[in-house]
Amino acid sequence: MAEQRVESEGHFEMLWDCDHCDTKGLLGLSQRFCAECGGPQNPVKRYFPKEGEQRRVDGHKYQGADRHCPSCNTPMGAQGKNCTHCGAPMDGSKEVRGVVAAVAPPPPKKRRWWLVALVIGVIVLIIFGTWYRFIRTKSAQVAVTGHRWVREVAIEQYGESQESQWHDQVPNDAEGRMCSKKERSTQKVKTGEEECKTERKDKKDGTFEQIKKCTPVYRNEPVMEDWCTYTVRRWKQIDSAKTSGTGMSPTWSTANLPPADTRASFGAKRQGKKTETLTLEFGTESCDVSDPTWRKYTDGQKVKVEVRASSDKIVCSSL
Repeated sequence: MAEQRVESEGHFEMLWDCDHCDTKGLLGLSQRFCAECGGPQNPVKRYFPKEGEQRRVDGHKYQGADRHCPSCNTPMGAQGKNCTHCGAPMDGSKEVRGVVAAVAPPPPKKRRWWLVALVIGVIVLIIFGTWYRFIRTKSAQVAVTGHRWVREVAIEQYGESQESQWHDQVPNDAEGRMCSKKERSTQKVKTGEEECKTERKDKKDGTFEQIKKCTPVYRNEPVMEDWCTYTVRRWKQIDSAKTSGTGMSPTWSTANLPPADTRASFGAKRQGKKTETLTLEFGTESCDVSDPTWRKYTDGQKVKVEVRASSDKIVCSSL
């Protein structure tokens, strides 16, 4: 939770309306009885004054919530031992009910149900159309017309390579390091300003406390760190030896290839990573597959597969 500063702006009088003569805007703390007819205050009818019309209670010392007189129901201060209206003892009296500050409800939104239904309908049609046109499949039988393969051996050379990294990621064997400042991330920094809101809290003694709650405003500030360019000696691919063909006996190129276990020295060459692509052909269509799948079928063999219902294109993952 964001850091928050809480400040009391003082205590102010609640208001109440007389139940007997309907006098409006009587003061909750100063006027316990109606100035017109003398009727007792009904604490349930207390309310907050309008913004800007509140009356401050200077030097107010809060002693607790008012309590209802068990005999005449007149609200009395928390420290009173007997009701000042009827004289009854305050033993067993109940605390008055507080008032919750009203929050203006947001204006009701006009719901355009027809527009919502139209949007949902369009989305459903798009989903159905996409499924029907591109995803829907059906079973079919196709014949394997050939096996095709491509094999490649990388040829690497040991030499200098220029790389760039953040200062804390530079390898230990880096040489010729040159660094400059660059934004790596951002951090939140206080601007010195605050966003504040005011709340009112009924103290249930005829007053309310006005409280200001403020949270600091932040801005994003760049965090600058060293971005370094350096030189390292590494094995790096410079060429490859590729072979390709058809049938089920693929081979690797062996012509003029350097050894795979060449020692690292400047300008030395070695064999690197070996890769292969294995393809099953079905007339005008083909699928790149794994070695077990490629060897599973023979030329001319009938294979049951899934095809796209709209285009008859083979779904290779069904092999």
